[in-house]
Amino acid sequence: MSYGAARGEQVREGIVRFGVVTAVDPAAARAKVSFGGESESGWLPWLALRAGAISVWAPPAVGEQVQVVSTSGDTAQGTIHGSLFSESNPGAGTGALFKIQVGPSSIEIDASGIRIKAPKIDLN
Repeated sequence: MSYGAARGEQVREGIVRFGVVTAVDPAAARAKVSFGGESESGWLPWLALRAGAISVWAPPAVGEQVQVVSTSGDTAQGTIHGSLFSESNPGAGTGALFKIQVGPSSIEIDASGIRIKAPKIDLN
């Protein structure tokens, strides 16, 4: 295989990679991702649902399985494009439920109604 063909193959393999978050810097909105073994990214930005006048803040957590996308194939230039449910972080287990959970607090919406669960609810 020629150098050009080998480099092209390397780029294609690096466009989409899956890994696990190893560190988070909320102040910089960046995280590091392990791709297995000794391979760890530098500080990568994560994709925000919204980041303008309307903003959704949802940083990834250490141990969360994520997808890293890099159009150049170089993960150093990549961005974290969301997470995947895994054995360590399973989904809700039902298809007709919208759920947001932060620690012990959650909001659940399904056909039967809306449930807010939290140790403390402040309605200022």
